[in-house]
Amino acid sequence: MNRAIAVLGIAAVSLMLVGIPTPESSAHSADPAATYVAANAANRSGEKFVQVGSHTGVHGARYAAYERTYRGLPVLGGDFVVATDSAGVVLNTPLVGDAPITTGISPTLTKAQATVIARAKLAKVDRETAELVVFSPDGEQRLAYEVILTGRSTTGGPSVLHVVVDALTGAVIATWDEVMDGVANGYYYPDAPIATTHTGGKYELTDPSGNTLFCGIQGNGPMSGTDDVFGNRSGTDLETACADGYYSAQQYNKMLRGWLGRDGLDGNGKWAPMFVGLTAVNAYWNGHTANFGRTRDGARQLVNLDIVAHEFGHGVFQHTPGGFDGYAETYQLNEASSDIMGALNEHFTNNPNDPPDYQVANETSPLGRGPERIMYQPSLGPRDEPDCYLPNMADIEVHDGAGPANHFFYLMAEGSSPTGKPASPICAGGPPSVTGMGIRDAGKVWMESLMLKKTFWTYTDARVAGLTAVKTLYPGDCAKFDTVKGAWDAVAVPAKAGEPGRPSNCGNNDFAVSLNPVSGTLAPGAKVTTTVSTTGAAQTLSLSADALPAGVTASFDPPTMTVGGRSVLTLTASTTAAAAGTANVLVRAAGQGMTRTATYALTISGGGSCTAQSTAARPIADLSTVNSPLTLSGCAGIPGTSSVDVDISHTFVGDLVVSLIGPDGKAYVLHNRTGGSGKEIKKTYTVAVTSSADGVWTLRVEDKARYDAGTLNGWKLSLS
Repeated sequence: MNRAIAVLGIAAVSLMLVGIPTPESSAHSADPAATYVAANAANRSGEKFVQVGSHTGVHGARYAAYERTYRGLPVLGGDFVVATDSAGVVLNTPLVGDAPITTGISPTLTKAQATVIARAKLAKVDRETAELVVFSPDGEQRLAYEVILTGRSTTGGPSVLHVVVDALTGAVIATWDEVMDGVANGYYYPDAPIATTHTGGKYELTDPSGNTLFCGIQGNGPMSGTDDVFGNRSGTDLETACADGYYSAQQYNKMLRGWLGRDGLDGNGKWAPMFVGLTAVNAYWNGHTANFGRTRDGARQLVNLDIVAHEFGHGVFQHTPGGFDGYAETYQLNEASSDIMGALNEHFTNNPNDPPDYQVANETSPLGRGPERIMYQPSLGPRDEPDCYLPNMADIEVHDGAGPANHFFYLMAEGSSPTGKPASPICAGGPPSVTGMGIRDAGKVWMESLMLKKTFWTYTDARVAGLTAVKTLYPGDCAKFDTVKGAWDAVAVPAKAGEPGRPSNCGNNDFAVSLNPVSGTLAPGAKVTTTVSTTGAAQTLSLSADALPAGVTASFDPPTMTVGGRSVLTLTASTTAAAAGTANVLVRAAGQGMTRTATYALTISGGGSCTAQSTAARPIADLSTVNSPLTLSGCAGIPGTSSVDVDISHTFVGDLVVSLIGPDGKAYVLHNRTGGSGKEIKKTYTVAVTSSADGVWTLRVEDKARYDAGTLNGWKLSLS
C-alpha cells in the first residue's frame, strides 16, 4: 500500500562521534550548536542558517536541526543536524567539506513555465504551488523550481508530488511523492493520506510521531489491521469513522503547527487519543480524550474536519493560560474558540470533498437540520444565537453565547462584504464596514489572544487580548489593528478602560464612552437619567440614542460635548408606554471619523402589556417534546390574560399537544390533539393566567403519536 511521509530534505547527515569541542563548550549559557554553525559559516557569503527545532536524546545528547537559505532562496537539501553531547561537545561534522554555495539566482524559465513542465508528471492536478530554490543535495548546486502538485496519479490514487525543475534548462531534476503511507478510505474523505504506525506485523491508526494521538472504538485501543488501508466508505462503519476522524485530527495538528506555530494541544507536542462509537448524537472533549458519536438518523458519524478540530480545540483552550475556569462568558468563548479552530482546519486542509466555509457541522447535519452554527451571521442558524454582544450574555446558553465571538472572527478574517463569500452584518453602533485580514492571519491573532487568556475570561477581556495580540504580531500595522478593533466594535463588545490604542505611527483619534449608572427602571409618565462620560483624544462629539422602546424619548444636555466632558441623558416615558421587559438603549457618540457606543439597560415597569417573541425554528421529531423558552422581566404583578401567537408546521397536527408553561410551572393547554391531518397551527390563543408575569415562560409542543414530524416556526407571548 502507499505510505505518506513528510519529506524534510535530502541531505545525508552523518552522526559520527568525532568529538570536536566547541570554543565555548565550557560555557553553559552558550548554545554549542549555534556556536559551531557560526564558526563554520563565516566564509559563506549569502548563506543563512536557522535552527528550526531540537530534540534531546538519551544521556543528554541534543540534536539541533537547521535549515538554510542562500540570498533569500530556500536551499532544498541544505538542511542538517548538529549533534552535541551533554557537555556541549559536537559529535558530528555538518558543513565540513561542504562547498559554499555560489550559484547564480537569475532563472531563465518563469515559474509558470516550470509549472507546465511539472504538471506533465501527474495525471490529474487539483492545485499547485511553485517556489524558486537552490537545489543542493550532496553538494550539488542548481537553481531550480520546486513545484508541488496535489491531485491523483495514473492509478487514481491521491498524490502530493514534488517536482524539481532546473530553472535554466527546464530539465526535471528530481521527483518524490508525499503519499507513501496509509490511506483513509473514509465516508467524508475517501483516499485521504494518513500517517500510521507499522508494529508487530500490523498497521495501527497511531501517529508515528509519538504524540499520543490514536483512534479507536470506545473502550478499546488503536484501530489496527493487516493492511494500510482503513475504512470502506460507509457512513455507519466505525473503522471508516476512525479513518475520517484520524485524518481530520492529523490535519488539525498540521494546521496548528503550520499556520499558528503551535506544537500540539499543549504547545509542547502533546496530543490525546480519540474514540468513535458513541451511541448518541454528540461529540465531546473530557479533558483527556476526544469522543465522537453519530447523527440523529444514525447514517453518519460526527468525525469531519470541523467537528474533530472543534473537540480537540477544547484541548487547546484547556492548555492555554487560565484553562477552563471562569464565568459563563468563559465557556461561551471556549465554544467559539473551538468553532474557530474548525473553520481554520477546513481552510487549511482545503479538501475538495469538504470545501472550507464558516458553517459548523454542515457536512454532517447532526440533527438533520443543516449546520448547527453559522459564523458569518449566527442568528441564521437553528439555535438562539445572537449576532451581537448583549449585556445579559451570562444568561445565554454556552453554545448560543458563542455567536458574537464567531461573528467577530468571521469579520476579522473575511470582513463585512467579502468577495465570493457571505456578507456579514454589523451591529448597531459599529463601524460602517470591516475589511478582513485573511483567515490565516486572523487565526494567528486568535491563537495569540488565547495566550493572554486568564481564568474568568470575558468578552471584554478577549477584546483587550485581541488588540494586544495584533500589536504584538504585526507591530505598526495600522490596517490589521483597525480590522481587529473594527470587528470587536462591529459585534458590540464594549471597550474596556486602558485597552491598547492604535500604533503610534498610525495617528490616534480614538475615544471611549461610558454611562453611570448603566441601568434603570422607568414607569409610564416618569423620567430617568444617566451621565455620559468620555475619555480619549480631544475632539467634539455628537450624541444620540437608538433602540428606544415604544413611547420612550431621549434628550441630552448638552447634545454635543468635548472628550473629557459630561452630558446628562434623560429618558422619558409617555403615560401609554408599554412595559416590555428590559430594552438595551444604545447611546452613540460620533467623533472624527468614528463612532463609539455604550448600552443602557432600561426596564419599563407597570401598565401596558409585556411582550416577547421567538423566531428560532425548532424541529419537532416524531414522539418528541420541544420546549421554547422566553424570559419576561419588568412586568407588573400577575396579568389577567395572555395572548399567545403560535406558528407550527406538522404533517398531522392531531398528534400534537401544545401548552404554555408559566414561570411557576403551571401548564395552560392551548391545543390538545385536534385538527386531524391538518398541516399547520397558525393561531392566536387567549388564556386567563394566574402565574406571575416575570420569569421564564415556555411553549411546550408534544408529539404524542408515531410517524409524523414538523417544526415549531416561532411564537409570541403578550401579557396584559
